[in-house]
Amino acid sequence: MDADAIIFIPGIKGTKLVETNRVNYDTIWSGIQSNFETIEDLELSFRFRNRHYDQGIENLIAAGEIEELAYAEFLHDLRTTKPIYIFGYDWRLSAHDNGARLATFVDYLVAQSKAAQLADAGQKAFEKFDFITHSLGNFVLRNFIAKHDPNFSRIHKIVFVAPPFKGGLDIASVVLTGEGWFDDVKAKVRKLARTWPGALELLPTYSGASRFTTGNPKHNFFNFKHWQKNITDVNAAGSKGILAHKFKKALSMAANTVASELCDLSGLSLEKRKRVLVIARVGYKTSESIQVDRNGRPRNRFNFDDRVISDGDGRVSVASSCHYWANVRTALIQKSIWNRDYSHARILKDERTQKLTSRFLNNEALGSDALRSSIKKVTGLLAPTPDHPTWSVKTGRL
Repeated sequence: MDADAIIFIPGIKGTKLVETNRVNYDTIWSGIQSNFETIEDLELSFRFRNRHYDQGIENLIAAGEIEELAYAEFLHDLRTTKPIYIFGYDWRLSAHDNGARLATFVDYLVAQSKAAQLADAGQKAFEKFDFITHSLGNFVLRNFIAKHDPNFSRIHKIVFVAPPFKGGLDIASVVLTGEGWFDDVKAKVRKLARTWPGALELLPTYSGASRFTTGNPKHNFFNFKHWQKNITDVNAAGSKGILAHKFKKALSMAANTVASELCDLSGLSLEKRKRVLVIARVGYKTSESIQVDRNGRPRNRFNFDDRVISDGDGRVSVASSCHYWANVRTALIQKSIWNRDYSHARILKDERTQKLTSRFLNNEALGSDALRSSIKKVTGLLAPTPDHPTWSVKTGRL
């Protein structure tokens, strides 16, 4: 059975956040502009029934439109006659919350199509969907699979584009310095991000992403005690202590989601795994590993000036994006003199991404014509060694 429609799930920052409690909606965050006067309204507070809510009781912040610059061209050029639905979401919130909202969204589309079928006998009710995700969107869909549709009852095919399956180091830089995934806001966003479980779920879990300079314990980004002392002092006076408490709670929730609420693609049946395509990217310097000084000032100082740089898409290392290479087909887009090159945030503007996605969803061969020269199939993922201190991939013909 083929899919009846397509659902697109954007990445982190891919959906604008708007204040809906206004006569005219006030945009709080846009990927193009983020230095809004009211950006502090994006702070979350853990208050009631094990969920996060907006800090300000007067605020009602919700997902707005997706970012046109990153996605409009891709959605317009996708070769399909099927209707395309966009699932925008509040990326501050956990994949636990957004996965549940995606389930409600899918149920709504199915019900709407049944209503249309009753009104028009020529209209077919929806049964299956193709899903396309970018970046953090993979977490939302993998929660949907794990908690709401493990049998693929509503899933036909999936395309994961630039997926940080095992997170990315830059989000740690966001938390401490404000630089990384969120550009140009720095001091403001570093405090806000500590209250966003959705962002913290992106902390890296692949081997070697971080290491203590001394001692035997392995550093763990999801261990509150392994963070710099200046942001974990829950006994500090005033807002600093309150923020430390919020960070501790959000980090704990993020850890639980990553550990137990995301579908492990390697556990899917062979039949389901054949219905999944991963599109990863290389050719850009990407932060991969960092040292943590246990005896530094402050204690557990993250040394971002001495990070290990490897190949990737500019945000996500191959250790993360190609993690499931042995389980699902993983296509690797490389630099090419014949194609415009786009890094992580703009990868969907790359014509090769558009072609791969269309061909996979339309049951066509992936590795034909000129695509062969700049797109490879991942055939291995090599861990760092003393002779080669970064993650690397082996490739073959697509």
